[in-house]
Amino acid sequence: MREHPHLKSGEVMSKEEARWNIETLFNVTYGFPDLSYSKTITDTALVYLPVDASGNALLEDVVAVYEEVLALVTDFYLAANFDEKGFLFMQLKSGETINGQMEIFVSSITGEQRSTPPDPPQEWKPFEEDDEWWFGELKGDCDWNQDGTDAAKELEHYLNTNKHVPPPPPTGFRYIYVDNEFIERFGDEYLDDNGNYLIYYIEREAGDFTIDEKCLNWEELNFHYFGQKEVIYNIIPAEENKPENWKFMSCVLTGKQASSRSYVPIPCLHHANTLTYAYCYLVPIEDIPLPTEF
Repeated sequence: MREHPHLKSGEVMSKEEARWNIETLFNVTYGFPDLSYSKTITDTALVYLPVDASGNALLEDVVAVYEEVLALVTDFYLAANFDEKGFLFMQLKSGETINGQMEIFVSSITGEQRSTPPDPPQEWKPFEEDDEWWFGELKGDCDWNQDGTDAAKELEHYLNTNKHVPPPPPTGFRYIYVDNEFIERFGDEYLDDNGNYLIYYIEREAGDFTIDEKCLNWEELNFHYFGQKEVIYNIIPAEENKPENWKFMSCVLTGKQASSRSYVPIPCLHHANTLTYAYCYLVPIEDIPLPTEF
C-alpha cells in the first residue's frame, strides 16, 4: 500500500484487523525482543483511526496511522537515556469509537541492552547478604542511599536480565513475536505451600507497617525473585491455558502502599506487576526479513 497506493485505493479492512496489522508489522520490522535488557522504559501515546459505520478503515488511513505511530515511537526511542539501547516491542490497544474515530492506545518499550549472560548455576541467587532494599516508592536501599530504585525495581532488573531466551534460530530463519499481551497482577494472588506470598504483599488493618516489613533483606529478595519466576513461567501460563510458544517478554514491578482488594479495603504494601507475553513463531527470513534499527 505504501509503495503503490493507487493499487489499493478505496480498499478497507476491519478496525481490529487494522490494529493487528499495524502492531505486528511494526514489531517484526523494528523489534529486538530476543536481546538481553537490564532495564526498560515504557512510553505511551494516543492516536486515532478513522472508521466507517461498519467499523472498517480505509487502507490509506491505516497507512497514515502506521506512519504516525512510527514517528511517535522513533521519538520515544531517541529520547531514552540509555547508552546501549534497543527496541523491544510496541503494543496497540483499541479504545472507544467516537464520531468515526477509533482510539488506539500506544505502548512502546525501549530497553538498555546488555550482553547475554551465561546461564547461572542452579544454586545462583541474585541477592547477597549485604543487600537490603526499601520495598518500593523508589526510595533506594534501607540506608536511604541510591534513590531512584528500590526492591521492586531491583527484582525487575534481575527478572528482565535473566529471562528465558529461545535458542538461536536455524540459518535462514528468525523468530517473530505477535499478539503482545499485558498481564496485570496486584501481588496478593499466589501463596506457596507455607502460606507465603510469592509476590511481595503485606496488609495490616491499622496500617502500622514496621521497618522490617518495609525493608526487604537479601533472603526475602531472593525468595520473591524465585517466587516471581514461578508466577511468570509456570502459574500464569497455566492459568491462561496458553501453549508453549506463549513467551514472557518483560516485566515492570512497582512497589506501592495502597488499599487491599478485599470487601473491606485495608492498608497494604505490594509489588504491582505488569507482565508482557507474546506468541513466538519461527519464520523464514525470505518471507519476513530481519529487523532493522530506527
